[in-house]
Amino acid sequence: MSAPLDGIRILDFTRFQNGPHATVMLADLGADVLKIELPGQGDPGRSLGRLEDGFCAYLEAMNRGKRSMALDLNTPEAIEIIKKLVPQMDVLTENFRPGVLDRLGLGYDDLRDLNPQLIYATNSGFGPKGEWREHGSFDHVSQGMSGAMIAQAGGPGKEPLAVAWGLADQVGSMLFAFGILGALMAREKHGIGQRIDVSQLGAMMTLQSFSIVGYLHTREQPTRDGGKAYNPTFAWYQGSDDEWFTIGVLEQKFWPVLCRVIERDDLIDDPRYVDPLARSQHGEPLAEELRNVFATRTRKEWLTALLAKDIPAAPVYDYAGVVADPQFRENGYLVELEHPHFEHHETVGVPVIFSETPASVRSPAPELGQHTEEVLLDLGYDWSDIERLHDAGVTAARG
Repeated sequence: MSAPLDGIRILDFTRFQNGPHATVMLADLGADVLKIELPGQGDPGRSLGRLEDGFCAYLEAMNRGKRSMALDLNTPEAIEIIKKLVPQMDVLTENFRPGVLDRLGLGYDDLRDLNPQLIYATNSGFGPKGEWREHGSFDHVSQGMSGAMIAQAGGPGKEPLAVAWGLADQVGSMLFAFGILGALMAREKHGIGQRIDVSQLGAMMTLQSFSIVGYLHTREQPTRDGGKAYNPTFAWYQGSDDEWFTIGVLEQKFWPVLCRVIERDDLIDDPRYVDPLARSQHGEPLAEELRNVFATRTRKEWLTALLAKDIPAAPVYDYAGVVADPQFRENGYLVELEHPHFEHHETVGVPVIFSETPASVRSPAPELGQHTEEVLLDLGYDWSDIERLHDAGVTAARG
């Protein structure tokens, strides 16, 4: 059975994280992603966190399932090759500073005549307009400018706190993939190509939308002690074995159920905690009550009791706990993947399950330039042409 994006071809100029993770997701859905890299160095992400045995988790996570072609875009011959590829492509992706591809003659206005149905997808730091549009950005830059660092720290006056994993990059990549899929659907319905623009800054605004909308209404930003939950019934606690677990009581119907599970019926009608607003206004004393109660039994005992009454709850894991729990493999969130250099290689799987057009992780990240010759042969170059381009430094093969 075909995958959802089988037959879709993507010319991928993105580097680092917020673009490559988007095209990884599209590759998992079946798209043929051809990654264009600079000979010699390639995507700078190839060296981030590389281990002594040569393994690079950043590379594998952001570039699995793709092909790699090494081209020096500063040469006319490489630009000619790109322009031969463009008519065959459905999507072009890039996350350079605004104007880089335009200066090379590869901007949207340069390429849409070659392929009027091309989706030209750009992922920038700050968006296509305004005084910041020309500036480069990285993840924590957007986390800071979007207000997320202060909000995560607990409010104004606190030392800024960044969220790990490249939050702006990862959320930005998902928004990027979302935009590309929307443009492909529009082309399917209306027969048109177009340019789409996504930014890290815009992604962080979307991520924080309900908090920012609240501020826009009240002009007051919520504050809290760093590391503590806003809502004591939507929080995390330790059992008597010092193991952490979460509870998620948001609906009022679960409040008396929770109180009975923890054998504190006296809290049900306590005027300080009787409804969500009251519990929010008296959050710290309620949190102290719950900390004391949950410290009397182990995490396993509490989870058994909470889940038996349908109260949302789960263990707080470190990565060792994640790997040990079969839930992740049974749903395909962790999968084995054959790798030419590393035995027993595992990776993060596809988080969307399609009943009729299954997606899958198809291959590890490509070696730099691994598919250069293959692509050139498909374009009609012969081996003498390929050797000449290689000797001139225009291209590079596997290495």
